[in-house]
Amino acid sequence: MRHSLSRAAVVVAVAALLEAVLSPYLTFGGISPKLAVIGVVFAVAGLQDLQAVLLGFFGGVVFDALGGGIGLFGVGALGGLLAGMLAARVGVAPRGAEVLLLAQVAAVAVAARDVIGLVAINLAGLEGPPPIEFMLAGVIPDALVNALLAYAIGSLLLKFVRVKGAM
Repeated sequence: MRHSLSRAAVVVAVAALLEAVLSPYLTFGGISPKLAVIGVVFAVAGLQDLQAVLLGFFGGVVFDALGGGIGLFGVGALGGLLAGMLAARVGVAPRGAEVLLLAQVAAVAVAARDVIGLVAINLAGLEGPPPIEFMLAGVIPDALVNALLAYAIGSLLLKFVRVKGAM
């Protein structure tokens, strides 16, 4: 099985659009579904490194351009770039374990995007939450919820992105 670049781009764009539109309605405190990150991780997992990084950056820019996130342009782009890099570096996993492995990558990418957002808030001179409180009450639960969401929808995303044929 090989991954289709065009299908991966569609998954990333739709995921970024869905997150920008639905995230304000599905936010509970600091926890919200990070559909753009999950879409990037599962869409680019079988692509080449450069393609994965560029699609991750594309997904983040689309999310930022649609007004998602904390309102600081570039946080989503950097988070998508990081998600693409992490997903591209995941090795080949056994057939049943790949969704679990990619869900873990999604959890790490979500946590990294949350920390990038906190650093961006502080660098912009805005008053952000205390870092320890943010990590315990925001980042860790957000990463866990998004890992469960990624595990739940990951196999569907992989089926859509993969096409039959020899590499």
